[in-house]
Parts: sequence; C-alpha cells; structure tokens
Amino acid sequence: MDMKPLLLVATWLLLALPCIASGDAEMGWTQAFERANAAYETGQHQEALDGYEALLEEVSHFSSEYNAGNAAYKLGQLGVARLHYERANLLDPGHPGLEANMALLESKIVDRIADVPTLGLKDWLRSWLGAEQLRGWLLWGLICWCLAWVLWMARWRKTRPASRSTVGFLGGGSMALAFIGLAGAYASHQRIQAPQRVVVMVDRTDVRSTPSASGTVLFQLHEGAAACLLHDTEGWQEIELDNGNVGWISRDAVEGV
Repeated sequence: MDMKPLLLVATWLLLALPCIASGDAEMGWTQAFERANAAYETGQHQEALDGYEALLEEVSHFSSEYNAGNAAYKLGQLGVARLHYERANLLDPGHPGLEANMALLESKIVDRIADVPTLGLKDWLRSWLGAEQLRGWLLWGLICWCLAWVLWMARWRKTRPASRSTVGFLGGGSMALAFIGLAGAYASHQRIQAPQRVVVMVDRTDVRSTPSASGTVLFQLHEGAAACLLHDTEGWQEIELDNGNVGWISRDAVEGV
C-alpha cells in the first residue's frame, strides 16, 4: 500500500490546524467584542466593561481599550478609565477621539497637573512610536534592507565608475534607511513593554519623600492621576508628574499602564 498520499494528507492537516485554530480564536474575539459593544449601546456599562476587560486578557486591542475607558467613565470609575485610555494611547498615539476623551476625563480628575512647556517635538516623535506603528517600522526596515543588498549586488555588475558610484550611494542610503526602520521598530517595541506610566486607582494617596510610610508627605494624588514611573522597589514606586514633581508612592495605590 502506497503511504505517500496518507503522509501528504497528514502533513497538510498538521499545517492547517494552527491556521484553523487561529481563525477560530479570532472569530471568538470578534464575537466577544461585538457582545461588549451591544451591552454598551444598551446602557449596560458594567457588563460592557467586564466584556472588554475579559477580551483584553487574551489580546491587545486598541478599540477594546478605548471602549473600556468609555464604559468606565460612564460608571464614574476615573482610575479605570484613565488606565484604559493610557493603554490605548500606547497602541495608537495621537488618536483624535482618544485625545478628546482624555481631555474630558482630566476635567473630572481632582488633580490639575500642568505639563512642563516644551516645543512639542517630543510629543511629535512619540506619535510615531507604538504598537500600531511597529509593523510599519519593521516592513520599512525589511524593504530598505533588501533594496540595499540588491543595489550593492548590482553595483558589481557596473563597469563605468560613475555608475558604480551612483548605485553604491543609493545602496548606502537604503542601508541607512533600513537602520532607521529597525531603530523605530525597537523604540516602538520598548514603548509597549514594562509600564512606563502608572495611574492612581484609589480615592486619595500620599506621595512621600522616601520609599517608607515614615517619609515626609510631599503632596497627595487622587484617583485618575497619572505619572511616569522612575524606579520600582519593594512596596514603593518613585514617580514623576508631568509638571516635574517627584516622589514615592505606595505600589498598592497605583497600577502600571
């Protein structure tokens, strides 16, 4: 009996199963997202929030983070809303709807933390980095890398010095663009790794001068306030506000973005 057809069928099934499983998982996520959306549209905001958060435990998804923030805002859970908005901002920096909702949320938060004035260059650069941009940076880097090698190989086929110089220059430029793409991909990847910002999740908490309950109270923060994470020690985190103020806060009072 010829076993070759059976082996071919078995091989095809082994290769197809992961694709089928992936498709089923994607369909399940889509259905869960639609159910959460339906709950939100009918005013069942807690059910919608639970649905979005359950989905986000399995997959990183901008629309789910964004909608979860909206649902939490409707429920008056300012800390939860800020947390989801901040996470959505990591996935798609500069989204116009997100910026508008963030401004509305900040108007409800007790703390008024003014940003240190800048020329705006830092914010512009940050808008080019994030999970949504990661694939684009990688694709750009790969295309430029392949183009550089094609040009360098073509250079050796040229006999005229002027042509060799021109093709070599183009190859070098493509290689430089490839490194820029890889640098952008690396920066985007780093931005979505360990939390760089934290959100206050309790009604009110003290920010102290040292990582200890006996440290001097410098100021207080309220639910929904966000800060940059500087250092993390046992039970305490050093934070920096957008206005430049620095202090230590209890880890139990905040959650990392």
